[in-house]
Amino acid sequence: MRPLPTELLRSFVIVAETANFTVASERISLSQSTVSQHIRRLEDLVGVALFERDTRNVRLSRHGEALHRYAVQILKLMDEAMTTVSGPPLNGTVRLGLPEDFALSRLAPSLASFAQRNRDVDLVINTGLSGDLFRELDENKHDLVFAKRLVGSQRGYVVSREPLYWCGSPTSPLTGGESILPLAVHPEPSVTRTRILETLKAAGRSYRFAVVSGSIAVIQAAVAAGLGISAFRGDVIPEGLIRLTGDLPDLGFLEYVIDRKESISQAAAAVELIIADTARLP
Repeated sequence: MRPLPTELLRSFVIVAETANFTVASERISLSQSTVSQHIRRLEDLVGVALFERDTRNVRLSRHGEALHRYAVQILKLMDEAMTTVSGPPLNGTVRLGLPEDFALSRLAPSLASFAQRNRDVDLVINTGLSGDLFRELDENKHDLVFAKRLVGSQRGYVVSREPLYWCGSPTSPLTGGESILPLAVHPEPSVTRTRILETLKAAGRSYRFAVVSGSIAVIQAAVAAGLGISAFRGDVIPEGLIRLTGDLPDLGFLEYVIDRKESISQAAAAVELIIADTARLP
């Protein structure tokens, strides 16, 4: 029997309570597309539809009503268990560095739950490119960092391996079969950028930089507009984009690691455990 990830249950409960994907996404600080992905993944796991949808309304199905009763109890018990076993109340400041794509997806509900349970902890999250986050950790600007690392790097310890896929717009003429591929990528030291360029060079494919931006939102918008193609993790392909299945070289997997200062507070150690557990979810 497959487990029900708590991140999916939290999104499910909020959608059930608000009856609105947009309102639910705002409440848990996730994009609407991520909340929708959570519901689809949960429905795939349980094998039934959990909501009945039409153009105006979202309401629980019969199966959804049954799961909602259990989900509320499960989340409440898990929060109580964490409070009971975590010992004295945590306090202090935790400085966490995250890549933007993870900060906007599966980690947000788990970190929000931690913050709600530990009101005396100031959780300060900074997002950026993985290379910059590791450099800033060495400069003592973060307590811990969760980020991508390059193949062969010894930074941190691996907690997740995520597939990387070429993506484009369904309305764009770009298919990936162009003689010179137009790319929408982050600037250096982006790990995804490095993987893209190394893969294309190994395959002997020519490319040009159509858009270069440190903002993942800008990259998504550029791809959606048909200015170029890019690559995204399989579980966070932005809404409105599609995987390209043309003649493009396989990008493989990216390793996500946790790296940290040699000595960290109990609060930072608790955040480290949450990140490790959440990142390992299917």
